[in-house]
Amino acid sequence: METDDLVNDDFLADLLRKMPLETPSDEFINKVMAGIEPLPVLVNEKKPYFLWVKSSIPFIGLGMFVLLIIFSSDIPYLNLNYGRDYFSLIFIKAFQPFIVSMKALLSSKFITYSLLIGVSAGFLFIVDKLFSRRFAA
Repeated sequence: METDDLVNDDFLADLLRKMPLETPSDEFINKVMAGIEPLPVLVNEKKPYFLWVKSSIPFIGLGMFVLLIIFSSDIPYLNLNYGRDYFSLIFIKAFQPFIVSMKALLSSKFITYSLLIGVSAGFLFIVDKLFSRRFAA
């Protein structure tokens, strides 16, 4: 017999109708409910302070870099910056010994190449950490 024949057979349909339904035992619901654990209560916790600081460090660094570029650039429409004279005349002259020592340090091509590789590797590491942290969740 085919499956369609079993469904269309009057005798089998009559037997299926007369067959009593299986009922669970009396303690079935109690046993099932005893096995179910209540959901834990969700508590909205505040993020610890250091996580906020840690997540904002890249944005603060980027902002400082952009401000450094803006304050030290010769773009004509930035001449409205009133602190430009202070930055170019006083602030940079205060760091002149540091700049001169860095020029002397970076005059070697081996140090320049090692710094170039180190900074590139560090930048790639930071980018990898930022993207893996965001897309892993």
